[in-house]
Amino acid sequence: MARKRKPKIKEEDLHGFKHFKLLMPVLEALHDNACQRDRAGNRKLHFDQYAALILLYFFNPIVSSLRGIQQASELKKVQRLLGSPRAALGSLSEAARVFDADLLRGIIGDLLDRLPPLEKNTPFDENKGVITLVDGTLLPALLSPRQQRVQRDRRT
Repeated sequence: MARKRKPKIKEEDLHGFKHFKLLMPVLEALHDNACQRDRAGNRKLHFDQYAALILLYFFNPIVSSLRGIQQASELKKVQRLLGSPRAALGSLSEAARVFDADLLRGIIGDLLDRLPPLEKNTPFDENKGVITLVDGTLLPALLSPRQQRVQRDRRT
């Protein structure tokens, strides 16, 4: 029995667009990454656009695969806000190997510097002995196997 097709993604299904007005200028620093290897000069998907599409994926549970990201990239609103044309499935697949994920750490640091300081929250002060854990395992998980190997080699 064939699997039931997912409905096509529509603009009204997506949310979180207001965040991209703030994020796109910050991500712009990534635009030219890996362009030097494009000898033909025909790269259409740049790192800033790819990073924005991945963020769109995280903001919207309806986008659940590379094909879903590709579908979302076909929408006019997405193209306008992200400044990118429709992303080809092959380009999306290749992007994880081509772009340097370490550059995102600097961008995340810049965004953290822009955050206002946290105000003291007294209800949490009443809970003495509560340990707060922060998980930072997502970034290394996004690295390609080659980038993970390079990172391991740097440590040794």
